[in-house]
Amino acid sequence: MSIRGQIEQALTSIAQLTAESGAPWIVGGSAGLMLRGAALNSEPRDLDLYTDEADVARLHALLQPFSTDMPVLDETGIYRSRLSHYLIEGVPVELVGGFIVRAHDSCYETQVRSLLLPYAEHIKVGRGGSAPAATVSVVPLAHELWFNVLRDRPDRYELIIEAYCEDEARHKPALEQLESCNQLSAALKAEVRRWIAEQRVGQLI
Repeated sequence: MSIRGQIEQALTSIAQLTAESGAPWIVGGSAGLMLRGAALNSEPRDLDLYTDEADVARLHALLQPFSTDMPVLDETGIYRSRLSHYLIEGVPVELVGGFIVRAHDSCYETQVRSLLLPYAEHIKVGRGGSAPAATVSVVPLAHELWFNVLRDRPDRYELIIEAYCEDEARHKPALEQLESCNQLSAALKAEVRRWIAEQRVGQLI
């Protein structure tokens, strides 16, 4: 089975296990970009699920049969989260609660219920053969853009800006809301706007 097939299978299982929990989660990272159809340089090695810190315990209880550790506060470099790991359908899964990135005089927090879910992309997974299907939420491009800008990953944010500009009217509200709800440096916001403008002009040439 392909990497995408495995990840979709894992997501279908997770969606079924957590459907009645009332604890929302959302797909991010390279797996989320892959589900959007992004041309990644390499295939995802794992599956990142973001949730609010208040929802970690409920989700962990449902996923515990597949867990390889317990949720712990993890503060590594520029990152802070309540982190736990699982192996589901052969796919390594990270549950990341209350994720915060501090870099470049900025602080970005993944606010799942209030910010990411209202602007999420909804993608159907697990459509192969007789396997059940599920619809999962994937983080808005605005999240991936700022996450990768803050961690200095031009290989990712250049790809994301290209996708953003292909349908800017759809993605812009999420970007504006994300920027207004987080402490992002004025200089870096201006730089991101410049990159978007340059990409927009490039598409018109």
